[in-house]
Amino acid sequence: MSACVNIFSVQKNTGELKTVDFVKKARLEKIIDVKLKLFFSAIKDHNNKYVKAYLNTKENREKKQKQKLKLVNDRNNKGVYGAELEMEIVAQTEAEDVLIDVNSKDRYGYTPIIVAIESGNNEILKFLIENGADVREKHPVFGKLTLHTACYYENEEAVEILLKTAPDLVNEKSGTDGWTPLEDATLKSNTRIVKLLLLYGANPLIKDNNGGTAMDMATEFGKGEIVKLLRDKIKEIRREN
Repeated sequence: MSACVNIFSVQKNTGELKTVDFVKKARLEKIIDVKLKLFFSAIKDHNNKYVKAYLNTKENREKKQKQKLKLVNDRNNKGVYGAELEMEIVAQTEAEDVLIDVNSKDRYGYTPIIVAIESGNNEILKFLIENGADVREKHPVFGKLTLHTACYYENEEAVEILLKTAPDLVNEKSGTDGWTPLEDATLKSNTRIVKLLLLYGANPLIKDNNGGTAMDMATEFGKGEIVKLLRDKIKEIRREN
């Protein structure tokens, strides 16, 4: 009895026919899901060698291609050709050759850059940014951008990395509550991060969705040292205007 192959031809807007193997597609998606879990676990565990080996970079793509060519040559030398060789290549590709896109999302909406910030893996944070990570990615639970997330988790080094990469993030509002990174840092009473944000031009007078500011928060919760820092910044802003 012949096996039933789940392959269909799909009409595209261009009028061209595209063959889609849904069984293969589902299998590949499952493999990617497993690989993504391992990838995120490696970021959290600071297993940076693994992360760098499986991120989809030009270097890693070239390395995988060389491995595939070596497999072909080795198997050809042993008299393996055609369909049998193709099956071996497919098996190796699916099992080992899946590389993780820098902006991949898991089923919960997490991306590598958010996981790196949360886990304090700043070596990988730099590596991800160097390889095209979206610095405006949002946290899937809080809806906060990367800089807000770094402030919330009090990851001072990550705050500095992000500010150097994208200084204009300093006064960006969160998509959920309209908070600025300065409000997140003020809430956490992290004076060092507050100073860093102010150095990059954070404005204590920007209002969130409820009409509050970082200055209001610092005053309301009695954060004396931060109140002084923000007051000095406000005086500077008013002098310049």
